[in-house]
Amino acid sequence: MSQNFGAVLGKQSGKIGPIVGRIVNGKQFYAARPSSRKNKELSPKEKDARLKFSVLGRLGRAFRNASKLGLSGYIKAAPYRNPVSAFSKKNTDSVHCADGIAEIEFGSIICAEGILPQVGFSAANFDEPLQVSVAFSPNSDVPDADADDDIYLFVLEPESNQGILSAPVKRSTASIDMHLPSTWSGLTVHVYGFAVAGGRNNQGLTSNSAYIGTGNVG
Repeated sequence: MSQNFGAVLGKQSGKIGPIVGRIVNGKQFYAARPSSRKNKELSPKEKDARLKFSVLGRLGRAFRNASKLGLSGYIKAAPYRNPVSAFSKKNTDSVHCADGIAEIEFGSIICAEGILPQVGFSAANFDEPLQVSVAFSPNSDVPDADADDDIYLFVLEPESNQGILSAPVKRSTASIDMHLPSTWSGLTVHVYGFAVAGGRNNQGLTSNSAYIGTGNVG
C-alpha cells in the first residue's frame, strides 16, 4: 500500500497496484512493479549479480560522505541520483563476483570526479599511533587550481565497512593529518584523497580522487 504525502493525492511512495512510487530528492517517480520470483531458482550468474549489487551498496554507504562532496556534480546532473547510487554506478568495474565470491579492487575505487587539478599525494604514513599523515605537492600554479582549494582524505576500514572523511586543509598547506578511531588499531585501511574548489574563480569544481595507498593503523 502506498503512503501519501501532502494535499489531495500528494506524493506517493510504495506499491500502487501494478506500479511503485518513490520520492527522490523531493521529486516523484513511478516504475513498473517487478514480478514475483519466489518460486524460481536463481542461476549462478544471477546470484553473482545480486552479490555485486549488495557489495556496491555496502561500499556506497561507507563512502557516502566522500561521494556527497566528490561526486556532487554527477549527483546533481540527474534528480534520481544520491551519493550511494552515484558511487555504485561509478564503481561497478571495481567489484568482481564469481561463484559467490566478491573481490574488490580498492585501488580503482572512485569517490570524486572532476576537472579541478589534483594535488600530488605522497604515500600515506602511519608512523604515529591512530593517525595517518599525507604530504602533497600543492600544484597551485596549474590553471583552475587555487591555494584556497580544500583537500580531503577519506579512510576506509573494510573489515567493518566504515569510512571517515577528514576535515579539509587548504591546498597551500602541502600536508594533511587525520586522527583515526581507537578501534582501528592494528587494522588495515585504504586511503583516498581529492580536492574541492575553494577559490574565487573555480567554485563548483572537484578533482578526480586518488588512491593514496594502504597501511596498518598503529
